[in-house]
Amino acid sequence: MATRLEAPAVASSRWVLRPSARKLADKASRMAVDRAGIEVSDIDLLVNTGLYHDRNLGEPAMAALIQQDVGIRPEDPQAGGHGAFSFDIANGSCGVLSALQVADGFLSSGAIDHALVVAGDADPGHRMAPHFPYSADAAAVVCSRDDGRAGRVGVAGFRWHSAPEDGDLLLARVGFERRRNLLRIEEDPEFGSRAARWAAKTAGSLLADHDVKAADLDLVVANPISDEFLETLSEQLGVGEEQMVRVEGAQTVHTAALLVALAAADGQGRLSEVRRVLLVSAGAGIVVGTALLTR
Repeated sequence: MATRLEAPAVASSRWVLRPSARKLADKASRMAVDRAGIEVSDIDLLVNTGLYHDRNLGEPAMAALIQQDVGIRPEDPQAGGHGAFSFDIANGSCGVLSALQVADGFLSSGAIDHALVVAGDADPGHRMAPHFPYSADAAAVVCSRDDGRAGRVGVAGFRWHSAPEDGDLLLARVGFERRRNLLRIEEDPEFGSRAARWAAKTAGSLLADHDVKAADLDLVVANPISDEFLETLSEQLGVGEEQMVRVEGAQTVHTAALLVALAAADGQGRLSEVRRVLLVSAGAGIVVGTALLTR
């Protein structure tokens, strides 16, 4: 059985005066569950991969707060049944792919039927992140088991690579300054192109594992959603512009970017007939992750 991704949903802060990463994640989660045609009580696992949130909160886990807000099995497990569990994964813009791999493991084993992956960021506020570079957006996706009859693309495999030699091209640090903890994010202009080269190399290995050529791909859904990253990735992979998913105005989305791009492709009707989709993420480290979806 394969894990299929369905009903990606995006919650934007465009008209919100003081955006909250938690509230945006709540909204995206509810939207994804509703679009999937299931109830919140059907969710067995919730994984949150948002990194930057209100007041840089560390405890309790943001996933537990989202689970409570959305009402995902808040009661104690009943006899003969089970509850839902949740946790955070902190892997920057690669967090969504990490969460998808975890969800795939649970779903493939038969331990759960539905997982919800959510990501979102917002300025922590209270002057805790000077010159915060990312927009306040969240996105979520429902993951379900596919018995092969649903006719949707499902997860075929993952591949990861880290390049610590380029690790200083994107840095996020929290330090004690002027009697308070301040978050500072520094990105070198070379990050996009260097990260894309590593991502293309890793994706090439994944495709070779499954005897798939870049020309056989129908879509490439990638983040960061910056022109530099996408253009370099397209060139290095050897795929055409028509295969790349671009999202206008989403260049500053961070942890939710992969799901934002996936939702854009879904909204355009581009996921309905495709046979092979490549997911690509690159983040600080440099860490890159890739996943192949096939029908």
